[in-house]
Amino acid sequence: MKSGLCLSLLLALSTAAFSAETWPRFRGENGNGVSAAKIPTELGKKNLLWSAKLPGPGSSSPVIWEEKLFVTGEDREKKTVLLACLDAKSGKPNWTKNLSVGDYHLHRFNNTAAASPAVSAEAVVVAWYDGKNEVAKLSAFDHAGNDLWTYEVGPQKSQHGINLHPVIHQDRVIISHLHMEEGYVAAISLKTGKEIWKKPYAGEGKKTSYVTPLVRKTTGDKHEVIIASHSLGVVGLDFSSGKELWSLPDTMKQRTIVSPINVLAGSESDDFLVAVGCKNGVYFAVRPPKAKGDNAEIAWRMNGNTPYVPTPVSNGRTVFALSDGGVLSALDARSGKEKWTQQLQANFYASPIIAGGKLYTLSREGEMIVSDISSGYKELSRCPLKPGPETQWADATPAIAHGRIYVRLGARLDCFGSK
Repeated sequence: MKSGLCLSLLLALSTAAFSAETWPRFRGENGNGVSAAKIPTELGKKNLLWSAKLPGPGSSSPVIWEEKLFVTGEDREKKTVLLACLDAKSGKPNWTKNLSVGDYHLHRFNNTAAASPAVSAEAVVVAWYDGKNEVAKLSAFDHAGNDLWTYEVGPQKSQHGINLHPVIHQDRVIISHLHMEEGYVAAISLKTGKEIWKKPYAGEGKKTSYVTPLVRKTTGDKHEVIIASHSLGVVGLDFSSGKELWSLPDTMKQRTIVSPINVLAGSESDDFLVAVGCKNGVYFAVRPPKAKGDNAEIAWRMNGNTPYVPTPVSNGRTVFALSDGGVLSALDARSGKEKWTQQLQANFYASPIIAGGKLYTLSREGEMIVSDISSGYKELSRCPLKPGPETQWADATPAIAHGRIYVRLGARLDCFGSK
């Protein structure tokens, strides 16, 4: 009887521990891309916990809330995107929802399932493009797959297609819909799908922004939304009202893909430096104004092989910036001074992440390169994960929760962890 009680207690504790973590948006909590979890440094059959077939290929990242994982996949023949909910522990499917995307123009490296969802305790939200009506949309579902609401984002003019990443913070969804014509940044009620505020901006023929907004705490209970685009440069908006608080215009030469990050997160400092960048060699850190009447200023600029698609990651002391062509640069987070560079001999669109102090980088060719970055660069493993025949490239940024790493490879999702 006692042994039975012990076993039940152990199982209960195991389930409770498993349900304790989330990865709620692209690159996890606050977009930091950092987890304290100790993940195996060599990924393969010996620590593959499960492998699940997805509804279709895509480059969106999985998001996780406790025991549920959400990810999208495309079906080009049926002209649909499917939002799938899987059991994060076993990989077994819970439900799927079909979104009719139709036909629309895409870059050859883009796809209709490129936008990562966002998830909270109440809902999962996904952005998609309605090709028939030529408008972007935002749809919300509860964790059981029931429809909650659909918000019409509006038309979008771009050269490469849509890739709109929502962020859920408190009671609202934040979207940055900045493209080549008139766009906006908005806060939408998570409960009702109604606009709380909307800040319009003119695109004026500038390049589309593909960044995920960053929400940061300022003073007291106040927050601000930070975005970056070719047309605006870098902007901070009041989270409550949408009022523009500060800006650094004319700082972006081209389209913006790397998302804003706080490079000092994890440094035990209350200081804040937001790093942003764009195509054609632009990457820099901004110090937002600390008091009313102050101006934002550029704290440092990166030289050399700047990132274009992969968003860098920081442990609070060092920023690890990865170029599309595979040059990894380590920069001092406060000064931007280069510490070292390393050529990884691969191509990258997925963003690097840090788990247990180790750097995980997924190449477009489907290799996971794991490195010790504690003092300089030391490659620990290079693991061929072999994407399926339905996709040419592995471009999705992995997710981490429950002491596991979830790697999307085309129409397949692999979960690795200690057995």
